Amino acid sequence: MKIHLTRTIFAPSLTKSLAAGQTDAVVVLGPGELNDCSARRFHKILNADEYLTWDGENTIISNGCTVPGFAFWAGVQATQLAGFTHRHRILALVRPDGCCAYAIPVPKLEGTFNLPDIELTAGELDSYLRIANSITPAPAEYTVQCPRPAKDAVKSNRGEWRGEELNFEALGQLLQQHADWLFPVITAALDVQLRSFAPCAEVPIFAYNFTIKKPNLQAEQAITRAFTALNLTTEGAACNSAPPQITVLDSGDLADWSGCRDRLVLLRTSTGAPLKPLFDALDECERQTRFGGVLPRRLSTVPIVRSRTIFDRSDTVDIELPSSINSLTNYDLDLLRIAAAHTLTKANAAEVYRRWYGPMTSLARYQLDPFEVWRDAVVRVFLEANLPSHGMAFTAAYDGLETAQASQLRAEEEREETLRRALELLGDQSRYEDEIIPKPATADEATRLLDEEREAVAFRHTPTRGPESGKHFIIFSNASLFRLLKRVNMDELLFDTFKKRASALAILVRQSYAVKFGTVPFNGFWIVDEKF
Repeated sequence: MKIHLTRTIFAPSLTKSLAAGQTDAVVVLGPGELNDCSARRFHKILNADEYLTWDGENTIISNGCTVPGFAFWAGVQATQLAGFTHRHRILALVRPDGCCAYAIPVPKLEGTFNLPDIELTAGELDSYLRIANSITPAPAEYTVQCPRPAKDAVKSNRGEWRGEELNFEALGQLLQQHADWLFPVITAALDVQLRSFAPCAEVPIFAYNFTIKKPNLQAEQAITRAFTALNLTTEGAACNSAPPQITVLDSGDLADWSGCRDRLVLLRTSTGAPLKPLFDALDECERQTRFGGVLPRRLSTVPIVRSRTIFDRSDTVDIELPSSINSLTNYDLDLLRIAAAHTLTKANAAEVYRRWYGPMTSLARYQLDPFEVWRDAVVRVFLEANLPSHGMAFTAAYDGLETAQASQLRAEEEREETLRRALELLGDQSRYEDEIIPKPATADEATRLLDEEREAVAFRHTPTRGPESGKHFIIFSNASLFRLLKRVNMDELLFDTFKKRASALAILVRQSYAVKFGTVPFNGFWIVDEKF
């Protein structure tokens, strides 16, 4: 027999585990076989060692510890994945019941860890590691490159569906009927998967934010089913193609998302606050690109977010979904999957990249929105790849696309108008002067007057200590500020965006900042009192 603990046997499984997000875990690589000649060679090395002895079944260490069998390092794998190199030592554990290999992240060797599928005391594991270090002190290192982890999954799923017949007329009608929400979903899903092909991997990462004013279970299910139909990034062994959905309550939840390299994943959050590390990474990439610096490691995949707020960022498209969405039939979903399979080819990826790269390197690029150009290229190549030019289906789909784009533009203009009117209202204190009261005696009274009885929208406050001492302010509660802004049709989706805009314009000088009533704080929103 040969030693099968080799790169050929274990590199594929370790690489797939890393692509699936197991970057910090000890990975079980499975059983291996050791030929008699190699086993005898290791036994001789053990007996020749000053501190180790082989008694035929066990290894005895000079400190008195005895363990069944022995262990050795079978190699070191350096996996280059999405711009980062992960290094693992391959530990072969040879025991009376057989041989098993484990991939251990190099940083873990400096601390404590456990092997996943066997119970060992800390002393036993330490003994096996000492044995491995003694008999294989310098294991050979090899490199495995995996620049686009989801590419094989996309190609495999594509191959299953490309041969299916596509009904052009039915697809055109489907796209026209559901244009207002389906085109953005198609664009987001294809954006993720086109990056599995070399040309599109260089395009900056953008983000998609799908919002809806009122929760609607039918709409949620329709969107999820559409993403499922369009998702070709799941491996063949998966039971279904539903994209993972990660609820982000704090920044720590993003670790799971970061492990989904080039996969279609949905992030759920009520506000944008937990996504701050993600947005910070987008900002840093944009900053270094703009000033010619060294680009940081790119994000794991395209962020697709389901939230209850507007992010108001240049690298993010905020898509406000209709309050009512009709469910797609199984036949409709099959049409989408076949169309996705026809679109996700190397040639189409190159064409999308060409249509984006050309404008972005032209003299007119300073006038263009890179994300808008990219989205338009993606969706137009999708239509051209699936519908015959100038046919009725093509015309119907393009009518739907133009309707969807006009609706998106109109929604953005309406949001901007609402924000403009809200900023004007807050800045013109004469419009609510009669609803500003003197500072209440207690924090409870302030809450009662502003939030419960709603007798006022704000109170006056003049700090007596600190850097703001002697200055005059007007203090709103969160609820009273929102109540004031509802007069200009402010809604919950825009409220956080409004607060960011007002702070950037120095209209709001403090956000959720404490006003002290003795020792009791009252968190409020501060603006300068123009009366003084």
